[in-house]
Formats: sequence, C-alpha cells, structure tokens
Amino acid sequence: MKAARAGVGEVPNWVWAGLVVAHLIFMGWSVATRSWLFPDSDRYIEAAHNLAEHGELYARPWPQAKPSGQAIQEYTIRPPAYPVLLLALGVRSTQEVPLLLLVLQNLLSLANMGFVLRWWGQQTVLTARQWGWACLLLFFPAQFVYANAVMSELLLQSVVLLLAWYGVGLWKNRKPREAVGLVLAACLAPLIKPVFYPMAGLIAVGLLGMALHARRPSLALLGCLPVLVLGLYMGWNKQRTGFYHFSSIAEINLLHYNGAGVVRQLYGKETEDQWVSDVLREANAQPGFAQRQKLIQKRAGTMLSAHAFTYARQHALGVFAFFLDPGRFDFNQFFHLAPLAGGGLSEQLRAAGVQELAATLLRLPLGILFLLALITAANAARLLLAARGFWLAGKGELRAGRWWLAGLLLYVAVLTGPLGAARFLVPVWPLLLLLALLGLSGSGISRAEGAVPVRESQG
Repeated sequence: MKAARAGVGEVPNWVWAGLVVAHLIFMGWSVATRSWLFPDSDRYIEAAHNLAEHGELYARPWPQAKPSGQAIQEYTIRPPAYPVLLLALGVRSTQEVPLLLLVLQNLLSLANMGFVLRWWGQQTVLTARQWGWACLLLFFPAQFVYANAVMSELLLQSVVLLLAWYGVGLWKNRKPREAVGLVLAACLAPLIKPVFYPMAGLIAVGLLGMALHARRPSLALLGCLPVLVLGLYMGWNKQRTGFYHFSSIAEINLLHYNGAGVVRQLYGKETEDQWVSDVLREANAQPGFAQRQKLIQKRAGTMLSAHAFTYARQHALGVFAFFLDPGRFDFNQFFHLAPLAGGGLSEQLRAAGVQELAATLLRLPLGILFLLALITAANAARLLLAARGFWLAGKGELRAGRWWLAGLLLYVAVLTGPLGAARFLVPVWPLLLLLALLGLSGSGISRAEGAVPVRESQG
C-alpha cells in the first residue's frame, strides 16, 4: 500500500472531502424538504421581521394592541445577535429558503471543525490511521443538522471557539491582545444565547485577579466591559417590559422544566400540567410583568427548595444527557420522522428516569435504534477520550489552558441542567472534540521536535 502523506498541521484532503460532502448532503436535504424550520426558528425570524418593520425585538407576529401579561415575554425571549444576522442576510419570512444563511452556517461549521483538526495536527506527527479514528470522533450528526437549520447554535459555536482560543492564550501569556479578544467574545456570546450571560461576572472576577497579580489595572477595566454591555442591554429590556432582566427564557425554563420536572417526578404528568397551569394563571393575573416573573421565580423556587434531592438527581441526569444524547429529537425534526413517543432524551429522563427511557428505546424500529446506538457509542468514546486528553494535556503546553477548555464545557453542561440534550452540546462540542483528539493521540500533546510529514507503514 502506498504511503499516506500529510504535512504537520495539514488536514488530509480526504478528510476535508468527507466533511464537505457531508455538509452538502445535509444542506441539500434541508433546502429540498424545508428542514431548516425547527420549533424555535419562527421566533428568530419573527424577531428579525419585527426589528426591521417596527424597530422592536418581538418574537411573535406583531400584536394589534400593546402586549400584556405573558405576551410581554416575547420582547426578551430571544437575544438580538441572531435576529440581526437573519436581518442582514434577508431572512424575514418562513416562506423563503434562507440559502445565504445556510451557506454561511455550513462554512462556519467547516471552519470550526477544520480549526480543531488543524490544531491537533500541529501537535504531533499523525498517521493516516489516527486521522481515520479522528473521523469516527466527528460522528456527531447534530453538528450537521444545526448547520442547516435557522437556529443560533453554529454562530454561538464560532464565538465559543474564540472564547476558548483567547482564554487559553491569556492564561498562557497574559498579553493585552488575548484579553481584548476574550472580552469581546464574552460580550457577544450572551447576545446569541442567554446561557452565557452569567459568564460576564466570571470574566470580570478572573481578569480582576489577573490584574492584581500582574499589576495591570487595564485588565480589570477590560473585565468590566461585558458586565457594562449586558447591564445596558438589561436596562433596555426594563424600558420595554418594566422588568430589569436579561431574558425571559430564564423564567420559562424555571417553570416549565425545572419546577415542572420535579412535580412530574413526584406526582405524575397530570399533576404537573395542573401545577404549571395554576402558576401561570396566578402569574398572568399580576398587575405588571415584573410581578409576574417574580411570582414564577417564587413558586418554582419554593418547589425546588422543598424537593432539593429530587431536583439534584434530575439536574445530574440532564448533565448526563448533555454529553451522551444521540439527538433523536434532532433526527426526527430534520428528517421528518414519526413524532417522538414520550419526547426526547431529556424529556424522558425528566419524566420517568433511565429505566423507562430504556424501555422506550427498545420499542423503536431496529434501524433507528442501531443508528442511535452508534451515535451514543461515539459520544461515550469522545467523552472518555476527552477525559484522557485533559489528563495528558497536563504534561504539555495546554497544562494551564486545559482548565479553561474543560471549564467552558462544564459551565454549559451545568447551566443547561435538566434541559441537557445534543442541541445544547453543539456550541461547545469542538472543545470536547479537541480534548478527545488529544486523548486519541496519546503522547501527542506537544509538537514533536523536527516533525515530518505523516506516513502510514506499508502492508
């Protein structure tokens, strides 16, 4: 057999070809079958449309009268960054194919995956066999699905990679350039997805500590920028809704997933539905939106504190699902399969736990069950290799930066909690892939001295 070659840092052409073909297949299917429309897509598109027509970030069809009660949440349910991108690319209706957007998101996906693979290739001399194993770690269909949907995951993924890159660089050399890049990424990330909103405070504290240690007051000032930007955005939200907050999605999740999940675990679905209905009825009767949201916080908070152990178990199962979910919901939605019985992985774990989930999976058609098993196996292998890569990175140039990479992963996993699913892993998946690749190559944590092109032994 002929020797396979690839320069150090270069991704082999056959790997690129496979990635490009996979993206084209998914994009072709999305355009041909209108699979780019997901349950949340219409809210992003409506927000873009209303921003253009009325100057308001409202995520439902524009109301004839001034919104009140629950309808006010649509002003802040979606942060502005992705609707602004849709608007810039001319996406204002669910009737038109968002071709430019899909092309951009597929290019971002290729760039993000290529960045990780190229960085890995620069660390050591790799054989064609190792590149082949790497391709198995790329078996994460949610990446291709969300690259071809009107959803913000791929845009956020690109910003998260910037967070990771500049964070590792700052941890390593404390240069102002890295601090500026980190801060700008920290300002943008929550404006795409609210899950990154609390990180502004963590960045501020971290840069303050660095400033005191290095005696660089400029670092502390930079660290205040994300807090200032998000504070101004929350002030804008208060002006529009009467409630100083970042996103109404926090109360929606608190009520419909966190609190309701505990009620379902304890008393069943009928009681859950009744409890949610009662809380909403009381909340919507409040005189203002601020009182409404605070009542939801109080009722759900009381439920969680009263049954802390039940919720902790549910939260842990959500983190488990975050890393291992094969994305059955994503497949069903993208490929227009039969409706899910019992909901997705996180929904079933929330409802009945692991045993009931296993029983439901065994009732699936054999082909789908086999595919989901393969994806789950790839997810599990990726996670185990990532743990090994994290440990091995302690011996090389990433010994400090590995904590930032793992921290970003765990930050999103923990904050997602009971909602854990493949979709929510997508933004940080390249970081998991990076650590897994380090674990795959074993000692290849530091670039080999005098590295030479890759060769696969003959025979």
